[in-house]
Amino acid sequence: MTTQQIGYFLQLAEELHYWRTSYKINATQSVLSRQIKALEEELQVQLFKRSNRKVELTPAGKFLQQQWQPLFDKFQEAALYARKIHQGEGGRIVINHPGSISYDILPDILSRIAVSFPEVKVELLQIKHTQEIEMLKAYEMDLCYSRHLHEGEDLGSVLIRQDKLALVVPAAHPIVRKSQITAKALQHERFIMSTLTDGESYELIINEVFTHYKIIPDVRFESDFGSVILSAVEKGLGVSVIPFSYSYAKHPGVRFIELPFEIPLYLHWRKEEENAVVLNILKLIR
Repeated sequence: MTTQQIGYFLQLAEELHYWRTSYKINATQSVLSRQIKALEEELQVQLFKRSNRKVELTPAGKFLQQQWQPLFDKFQEAALYARKIHQGEGGRIVINHPGSISYDILPDILSRIAVSFPEVKVELLQIKHTQEIEMLKAYEMDLCYSRHLHEGEDLGSVLIRQDKLALVVPAAHPIVRKSQITAKALQHERFIMSTLTDGESYELIINEVFTHYKIIPDVRFESDFGSVILSAVEKGLGVSVIPFSYSYAKHPGVRFIELPFEIPLYLHWRKEEENAVVLNILKLIR
């Protein structure tokens, strides 16, 4: 028994006419008859009552039509979707990203994917940067936007852009009214910062900021989530230094003061990637 025979049976069960069925399946009536007969012989079941005037389903034929039709439809849908995955037009892709690109570059990326590959499901992650490459190599994510430069022989990387850093303070903070940020203005502040790891590129740039203003920051809170940092700043729990792109979130009660420092945004992927979906989207967004 083949899927072709089942397909012929279901088409004939719908049409109940050999000529119309053979026309729709693009086969001769003799081929259709042989395939239906072979199916009946294998099943040891009569599927149709035939006469010169008409073709009718037997009770057994009606039962198989009811049972097989939904299964056959799902089978065909799965086969079509598998072809789309093979061609890079369907399937699922997991993208990691820092919260700072959620309000400008990320919506544009998702829009481009939706237009070019409407059958692809996109899953978004925000994880600690210390886990990014481990998950990328373990195929737990497919593409990784990161503020950190990860290098390795099995990794592909590209610099997407440079973003300005900003000092974020409560809206009513006195520093908002000053023309310049000085060491004196910052030295007694409490800071709410992203979790930093010694030696990482992001940590080095943040240290450059504090070295420039000649202060040792009094870090009271740490979080990997920009939304948490912004809410804490709004509540007056401290100030922070984060990418200026967070300003597009329009978070109430805070002010962004641009700093003369930039932070990179990289895109990382597996060099030996074989998934056509991932490769097509990588070409689209690089």
